[in-house]
Order: sequence, then C-alpha cells, then structure tokens
Amino acid sequence: MRYYLIIALILLLTACGDNHSAYRGSRSCRKCHENFYALWEDSHHGLAMQDFNAAFARSSLSPCDSGIRVADANYRFIMRGKRGYIVRREDKRRFRIRYVLGGKYVYYFLTPFEKGKLQTLPLGYDVRSKTWFDITASAIRMHPDVPDRALPWTDRRYTFNTACFSCHVSQLSTEYDFARDRYRTRWLEAGINCETCHGPAELHNTVFKDAERRGYVPDSTYIRTITQDRGYSAAQVNAVCSYCHAKIISLTPEYVPGDEFFDHYDLITYENPDYYPDGRDLGENYTYTSWLMSNCVKNSNMDCLHCHSSSGRYIQKDDPNTSCLPCHEQRVSNASAHTFHRAISPGNICINCHMPKTDFARMTRSDHSMRPPMPALSDACGSPNACNLCHRSKSTAWADSLIRKRYSGRFQSNTRRWADVLQALRRSEQIPAGEIIAVLREEDSEIVRSSILRSLPPERETSFIPLFSELLRNPSPLVRAALIMNLSDARYPELHESLLAACSDSILLVRIRAAEALSGIPDTEIPQRYRSAFLRAKQEYRKSLESFPDNEMSHYNLGNYYSAAANPPAAAASYRRALRLRPDYAEAAVNLGLLYYESGRTDSAMFFLQKAAREHPELPAAQINLGLLYSESGKHREAIQSFESAYALDGNSLSAYNLAILYGDRDLGKALEWAGIAYEAVQSDPRYVYLYAYFLYRSGQRQEALRITRQALGQGISSRDIRELRQKLESSH
Repeated sequence: MRYYLIIALILLLTACGDNHSAYRGSRSCRKCHENFYALWEDSHHGLAMQDFNAAFARSSLSPCDSGIRVADANYRFIMRGKRGYIVRREDKRRFRIRYVLGGKYVYYFLTPFEKGKLQTLPLGYDVRSKTWFDITASAIRMHPDVPDRALPWTDRRYTFNTACFSCHVSQLSTEYDFARDRYRTRWLEAGINCETCHGPAELHNTVFKDAERRGYVPDSTYIRTITQDRGYSAAQVNAVCSYCHAKIISLTPEYVPGDEFFDHYDLITYENPDYYPDGRDLGENYTYTSWLMSNCVKNSNMDCLHCHSSSGRYIQKDDPNTSCLPCHEQRVSNASAHTFHRAISPGNICINCHMPKTDFARMTRSDHSMRPPMPALSDACGSPNACNLCHRSKSTAWADSLIRKRYSGRFQSNTRRWADVLQALRRSEQIPAGEIIAVLREEDSEIVRSSILRSLPPERETSFIPLFSELLRNPSPLVRAALIMNLSDARYPELHESLLAACSDSILLVRIRAAEALSGIPDTEIPQRYRSAFLRAKQEYRKSLESFPDNEMSHYNLGNYYSAAANPPAAAASYRRALRLRPDYAEAAVNLGLLYYESGRTDSAMFFLQKAAREHPELPAAQINLGLLYSESGKHREAIQSFESAYALDGNSLSAYNLAILYGDRDLGKALEWAGIAYEAVQSDPRYVYLYAYFLYRSGQRQEALRITRQALGQGISSRDIRELRQKLESSH
C-alpha cells in the first residue's frame, strides 16, 4: 500500500521569475500618482518588510530585559549602537536583526543565516500589548483531533526564502541551488509595491512619458495597460489580493495581475485541520477560502476593493455598516430591527455578527465567509460563534435558543448537514455513501464540495459514479481538480476517459491534477486522440513541481509521480531529496521504505519505516506499513503493536483485517473481534467477508457464518474462498 499525502501543507511559494526587466518600482509611480503613493508608503502593504534600524526600535519596540524562554534556551532583545540583536543567554550568541516583517498586529524579525538564508528569529513583538513573545509557541494549532507541537525556530518553515517571502517583498528571485542548499535571493523592492497589484509599469510609464513630451492624451487601451481596478472582473481583482491572502499551493513561479487564479495556485479548503469542520478558522487561513463561501461574493460582483483600498485600509472604518450597502439598504437603515441590539452597541454592527474576529498567533482575523452566527455548530464542531464571543458568560444553548426564536435557524441546519459529513470523513468514521452523495449534489458551494471530495476515503463506491460524471463538468476548476484527485489509482475505470479529457482542460490546475492521477499509465497505453494533451499535461505537472526545488513537498510529489510511472530509481532519488530538505518528513520516509521493500532491500525498508513511525507516531500510514513489514518478516508481536497503534489513530479497516490474521493462531476471540470490525467497516470487500465468516465458523457460530457468506454472494460479492466456505457450511448444516 502506497501512502499519498492528502492534506497539503501551507506553501506560500509565489516568487516571481528571474526576468523583471519590465518592472520599475514604486518610485516610478510617484510623480503622477502622489496621493496614492503617500497612502501606500506608510501602509501595511508598503511596510510589509522594512529595514531594521535604531529609529524603528525607538518608536516601535519596548525593552526585553528579562528574556523569553523558547524551547530549551532563553532569548532577549538588545540594542548595541544602531543595531539590534536577539541574544541567546546560554552561549551569549548574538543574532543580528536585519529586517522587520509585519506590523499590524505583530512584528517578526529576520537574521542572516548561513548559505544565503534569512531566518525568522525566535522572538516576535506584539504590537497591541507591547510585549515580546515566543513565535514558535504562538503558532501551535489547537486542533481538536490532530496533535501539534512547536517547531524549532531554525526550522525551514521559519526560513524567509522558503516560506514567507512572497507576501513581504516584490519581484523576487529566490535563486536556490539545491546541490549546495544555498540561496542568492534578490528582490526589486521591500514591501508589496504598486506593480505587485497593478502589473509591470514599463509600458505604462513609457506611454505616459511620451504623451507628456508630445502633448497628447493616450487612448483608453493604453490607459488600461496597468490599472488593476479598471476593466478587470471581480474574480480577477480578488485574485490579485488572494495570492497573498490565501492558503495555497503554488503551481507556477510567477503570477501576473489579471491572470486566472487557478492557473497558478491550488486552494486549501476545509479538509485541512486548520479549519473547524464547519469552515470557521482554527489556524491561520489567509481569508480567500472563507471569502469564496460568502453569499455576498457568490451572488454579486463584489470584490475586495468594495471594503478595502488597494493599500489594504478598511474604507468604511468610521461607519462599518455602510460596507453592506447598497445590497442590504433596508437592514442597514434600521439595523436594530434586524440585530435586536441597541443602535450604539457592538451587536448592532453588521460585521461583528457576520465577520466575527478570532485570534491566532497573536494576530486577529475576520471571518470573511460573512455567514450568520451559528451557535448550534459550536457544540457540534467546537467552533466559535459571534454570539458567545461577545456574551462570554452565556452558554451556546442560550445563544442557539435566541437564534432559533428570532430567525429561522435554517442556515444552521443546512450548515450542520454538510459539516457533520465533513467531520465524519476527516475523522475516518463510517458514513453511508448516499448521505455523502446527497450533500455533494445539493450543496452548491465549491468550497464545501471540494472539501468533501478531498476527504473521501480510498474505498471504491460505484454509487458515486453518476455524480462524479456531473462534477467533472462543474464550472468550478477547484471542484473539478478536487474530484480528479479522488480518481487516481484507477479507482473508477468508468471515468477513465473523462479523466483523459481533463488533460485538455482550460485551467492549469485541472490539467496537472489529471496528469498526476494518470501518472501510472504508460504513454503507449493512452489512446491516440488523447496522447498529445496527456503528454503536455504531464510536462506541465513535472515543470510545476520542479519550479520549487527548495520545497520538500515538490520532491515528495515527484517521487510519487515517478513511482506511479514505474521508475523506482527516479522515485527514490526524489524521496531522498525531500528527506534531505526535511529529515523528519514521514510520508517521504514511508514511501522510500516501500520502494526499498519492493526492490528486496528489506533492511533499508525497515530503517525508513521505523524512522517514520518513531518520529511521527501519530501517522497511521507509518504504523500500517511498518506492521505489514514486521508481519512479513515474522515479527508478529511487533506487527500487532504497529497495527493496534494505527487502528487507534484512524480506525482503518486494513489494520483491523491484519490484526485478525495475526491473532488467528494466538487468540481466536480477538481474531473474531478484529475480523468483525473490519467486516463492519467494509462489507463490500470479499477478503473481509471471508475472514469474518471463517472466524465465525472456527468459533462455532456456523449459522451466522453461513448467513454472512450467503448475503455476500447474493449481493455479488464473491471469491473462491467465500464460495468454498459456503459450500462447506451448507454440506455440514
């Protein structure tokens, strides 16, 4: 069994390419756009990254005399002349502060590291409380079902070049050398400059300078050469903002304003544990996913610039309810009648109920789904709701009763339906296929559909095929791509031709997901009419992964690609590259171990599988595969421990099935118990049917064993073992 990473990690890898000759920097805009330049210069966009200096320290920071404990060391901030340092008390090592990131809620600090890296220092500064804090502890996600732990501050995920550069500097080239693990990172301008949102300025500047010199007014075609908010659709405007304000996986190294979002990025949705199952924020999610859940967005041409200036300021700050105009004029004009709160109270402000604020990592974010308060979901999913964020002394039952009394409550029940399905899938709980199909068919949100499709278990259910055929033609590229990810491994041969056709999709995300799903099929087996599109899509997929050589997940996915394409040497090399970048990358270790096992290198296989299970005991795939290897090596006691650990983590039927086999000659009672668990989980698998019936037979429950075999054969679930066991039972009955 090969383990494929389903939950993607957050990867904001959106560096621009090497050719920036058409970019001129924000100063080139200043002469003609002085007012806009002034608004931008001191905005959070303009100051997304800035040099650290003594003036900044005096105006923005407070002392840190006592120091802060981070893991096993104590750190504090000091100034020495014009320079600032974070000092580690234990060895007196000083880390110079070179750059400052952020500033709305938190300042992060960068220090030069070896091999051209800029590392985020372990201490951050809380702007509101004017206190220093441990950045690694603040970033722990409080997942209800998934363990989390603080990363060392020296981890690559805190390396500026690798993780956070794209939203803090403009027109950047990483220039990463994998062989030497070295960066030569360059950028045109610190902060998010004008051209990040408006596109390259060279043509625009040239046209208007020429017009000024010659004394004419350029026509509208030229005027639109570099204006983000004129001539663009709402989706294009939103995409400009979203490549920073989205939880994404990058597909290409450069996005240019006006481009289709899904030609450059995949979007993380509610399958990710940084969301509660009802879609409320748990970890940091950067807005865009919840924004696409908003009915205001789905049912209008509303874009980000309705509420925010291009420099990021909230336009309606002095009168927030005007944000909801003109669509909700009646409610805004008499808000108290709708909110049941006094006019001067916080509860009478639309965004306090529809965009409640929550905190993570010392930062405050607003829920951009703009959905109403749903206290009933707080009990079901553990998520926050606007009512109890204000009325903290009251119970969710109190809030729920008011919501149901004053409003229909229908929105709660509708959300509860799909959230229950998604929560069950995320927990690997059994849920009837019909229930999943009903939600996928009735729910029109591309975010909800994509989340459920990505969370579906690998077991093949033919009842999904008619719906999947429809969704492959869904207008949302996010839905099409999410579905295609579930069609890999030839789970649905009936949809094979549709999958081939997806290689010609108009959107890059869909094409490369199709190429990924089809990577195990030799080129020569692709029908001629699809072959050129298939080969093109494969090339696009490889290029996408190869564009980010400092990203371990790219190497891991390349390993999966080459493994599916029956190229073990290339697959192993890719997995090793992933492990070089992240030695504790358990998924890469698991798959490398499996490759070594398949090539007969059992000792190497055991080494990598044990490494994965030891370093990530919470990962079911590591435990399952290690259990299989122990079992085949005759180490049955160790195999039982691994399978029991795996089952405790995710309740996987494969673990139960193998435990039944392992206990078969040791403890018939436990063997029957585990076989029953596997059978109840997947009654359509002939192996599970036979094993359960066999242990029923051995334990003397022959009538029940006969019933199970007859039922399976009557449903078309057949195997030689089942038929022979039924015949034996009937002859002895």
